[in-house]
Amino acid sequence: MTTVSVANDAAAGLPARDRDAWSSFWADSAQSRCASGAPEVWQSLVCHWTAYARTLPTGARVLDLGCGAGAVGRMLLAARGDLRVTGVDAARVPRSVVPGMDLRSETDMESLPFDDESFSAVVSQFGFEYSRTERSALEVARVLVPGSTFSFLVHHSQSAIVGASRERLGAMMAFLAPDMRDAFCAGDGAGLGPQLSLLIQRYPDDDLIAALARALPSRLGWLAEKRVSTWQTLEEALAPEAGVSDSLSTCCVAPSQIDAWLAPLRDACDLDPVTVLREADGTPIAWHATGSR
Repeated sequence: MTTVSVANDAAAGLPARDRDAWSSFWADSAQSRCASGAPEVWQSLVCHWTAYARTLPTGARVLDLGCGAGAVGRMLLAARGDLRVTGVDAARVPRSVVPGMDLRSETDMESLPFDDESFSAVVSQFGFEYSRTERSALEVARVLVPGSTFSFLVHHSQSAIVGASRERLGAMMAFLAPDMRDAFCAGDGAGLGPQLSLLIQRYPDDDLIAALARALPSRLGWLAEKRVSTWQTLEEALAPEAGVSDSLSTCCVAPSQIDAWLAPLRDACDLDPVTVLREADGTPIAWHATGSR
């Protein structure tokens, strides 16, 4: 067997800015799973991966693409303790303390550091779509044992996860708008107050906007230099979440795009008809792309 190595600058699918944003995201222990705030979605994901784990051969070695903090690996191992999961992510992710699971940071899907035919299965939950799929699909085919399967869950553009992310991104971008910045840095309460009120009306359920609307007016009396540095600190603090939300919005797949989006996988592997994983009420969660080498 051989190992294919492609220079990262030619193959990497995630820009440096997005890598940093995702690294910050995974550094927060509360973000151990992308659907942590949606229990109905999470239960559907658990059921999906539990069922998939039961289809795998004894002692199967599984590769998890875009593993994050290892949510998929934990679900697979909870269902089948004999499995061995290796996760890779372009960002810096926490080290795994789960027996049977190894997570590798700063490892691109487009240039996997594994021998040919190394894995009995390849999985991904909201990860594969962030890569350059033309390259990563070839890598999937290369590292899979002939006849073995892959199972990818891909962000659906109409999912609640994507909708909530877009709403939050809109709120952050509206808050960080130049007019808002200029009013605060100038100590202009008459200009800032109405803008904050409009933001609260537009995003009534956003805790971040509510907290900022409470905190900023009391700081208008600070020295100009301190107001400017405070705003810069806010911009830096919000940048990772904004980057993650923007990346998700860009990489999710709409119904009109799915056929063309699947082309690299179809060219590299035997692809099954795509299905949609849904919530109990029928709301889409993810595209489910399956197939085999």
